[in-house]
Amino acid sequence: MRFAGEIAAVATAACWGTAANFFVTAGRRLGSVQLNRIRLLVAGVLLAATLWLVRGSPWPVWASQTQFLLLGASGLAGFAIGDSLYFRALVILGAGRAVLLLSLAPLCTAIFARWWLGETLGFRVALGMGLTLAGLATVLYGRGNETPRHAEGSAAMGVVCGVLASIGAGAGYVLSKLGLQGGLDPLSGTLIRVATAGAAVWLLALFEPRREGGGNVLRDRVALGTTLGGSIAGPFLGVTLSLFALQHTSAAVASSIFACAPLVALVIGARFHREPLTLRTVSGTLVTLAGVLALFSR
Repeated sequence: MRFAGEIAAVATAACWGTAANFFVTAGRRLGSVQLNRIRLLVAGVLLAATLWLVRGSPWPVWASQTQFLLLGASGLAGFAIGDSLYFRALVILGAGRAVLLLSLAPLCTAIFARWWLGETLGFRVALGMGLTLAGLATVLYGRGNETPRHAEGSAAMGVVCGVLASIGAGAGYVLSKLGLQGGLDPLSGTLIRVATAGAAVWLLALFEPRREGGGNVLRDRVALGTTLGGSIAGPFLGVTLSLFALQHTSAAVASSIFACAPLVALVIGARFHREPLTLRTVSGTLVTLAGVLALFSR
């Protein structure tokens, strides 16, 4: 089907924007570190069960060693490192500035894709990426000052974490595309990414000092429900769709459409978290949609 990759990328953005709102509630009750570990665990179980039903095995034994290495590296870069840094930036800077920094991921993806995949950017693709990022900046830049500064680190540390998170996400996208080139299905690829990242963050937990202030997901029904909802929408459905998108369109185009996820999150947040939709938000949304249309018209 024509534009199958772009359509999957739009669906990915919708899933990730929905997941972000689930994780806002869960993270405030559990803490970002515990949330990151639990969401990867839940997503891994869901992916393994689905793969068992679809392919008859809970683990993709049909993947080659090269695919395991590339997708495992992608999981470490995108989930274990990138998402961990992003959550720290989110805690320090607040949602607005942290998500704005993460919108650098499409540019990082384009650079990595140029180096590793030999992808070139035509005029319409470059225009679409520029409009998409400009729209995101318009929406999110003014929201950074509305969120209180967190005592967990300095603003400079938050900025560094946000930039590094974008680099990790960009590297993860391109490594995923490389890992899927042999024809591996997106569901198997997602499970390898999530399992590798989950193993890494849980292994690190054994060596980290005990953190105070986190909730217990099993005793908190709201935390449990929002964690499950976010895990289904994000690492399960969203990431699987993202790998399908990477298989059927260029990494730069896919990641630019993925970058619309913050706009979805803002619209949902206006409804359920009572965040106001300002003229800046509306105008930025229109600019971003124009960028997505430019990507579709390439």
